Amino acid sequence: MKPIKYVLLSVLLAIAFYSCKKEAGETKAQETAIHYLFHPALISDTLSRILWHPDIDFRGLDQTKKLLYFIAKKQLKKSEMLQLLTIDSNLIEYAPCDSGICEFGGMRGKIDGYYAFRIPTKNLKVDTGKVLYYKYFETKMAFPFTELMQELDTSYFNNYLKAVNLSVYFEHPTFASNIGAYISKRNTDKAIKKLAEKITAGKSSNEEKAQALLQFVTNTITYSYEDLWYESEIVKRAHEVLLSGDGDCSAKTTLYASLLEQCAIPYCLLYFQNHVYVGVLGNFAEENGYIQTIKDKRYAIAETTSENFIIGKTKLSNDALIKKLLFYQMPSTSADIMDAKTHEPFQLLDAADE
Repeated sequence: MKPIKYVLLSVLLAIAFYSCKKEAGETKAQETAIHYLFHPALISDTLSRILWHPDIDFRGLDQTKKLLYFIAKKQLKKSEMLQLLTIDSNLIEYAPCDSGICEFGGMRGKIDGYYAFRIPTKNLKVDTGKVLYYKYFETKMAFPFTELMQELDTSYFNNYLKAVNLSVYFEHPTFASNIGAYISKRNTDKAIKKLAEKITAGKSSNEEKAQALLQFVTNTITYSYEDLWYESEIVKRAHEVLLSGDGDCSAKTTLYASLLEQCAIPYCLLYFQNHVYVGVLGNFAEENGYIQTIKDKRYAIAETTSENFIIGKTKLSNDALIKKLLFYQMPSTSADIMDAKTHEPFQLLDAADE
């Protein structure tokens, strides 16, 4: 069933620039919930159903007035909704219509079978005891909401400047996301550290660990075409890739590199035309010949989007691409993205400056 299209028009214009800065009086739990409600591609476009009730859907945020917009199925009693979603049941405003096309505070949409309402951001009730889950091979792993709250701490990941200006290289205005900026720091992101330790338990060598981590990423995280659906690049951090369960090559690379980082396995990011690989330093087989030499060190290519890819052995159908390295990056030590030929860095920018 398709969700009802009922969105706040101003949100569509502002979503790329929303920083989700905490407002005075908002709790950490409220800040976290609002951040992920407002960015549905990061974890789930049905997060409101997970946090509150299957019949409640988030539909927008008025950043100026600090109002959250929701719709709920009429079968859900308002008294129950108020108890689940609000701190003060008096601080709520319902839409003036309950059928057909409804306009409400900048929102417009068909509302048959639903009622719409808005509440102040500070009135959002968030149960911090909620637990989210992600796939771990054939089972599920718990991800408490309290851990999700901690993930908004910018010290958990590299947090470099988020964009790179490649206009000089391509000779026309070209900007891309700085993937290295989103990789989890070693021993800081507790959730990713715990996962890396679980995956590599019983493995002794870096090569065994790197392969086990890659197996998890390639066989557990589904390839996603979200960038096409949302008509913009969706950049996720490692925990967001886990919780959404999907991602493109950038997202899978972020997760894999974050896991390698926790195990202190040396790696680099290798950028090609419309694709990114992870290069892993180690004593791997070289049966497929997929080796890139960076600063006199030989990195074996790990393909995060190919199921059961074995480093040093698996052959790819499009491996001609591997001979055309454009850029490289060493996120563990530097934010810089380097030209593979000149070894000169490109200009990094804040994402809002693109």
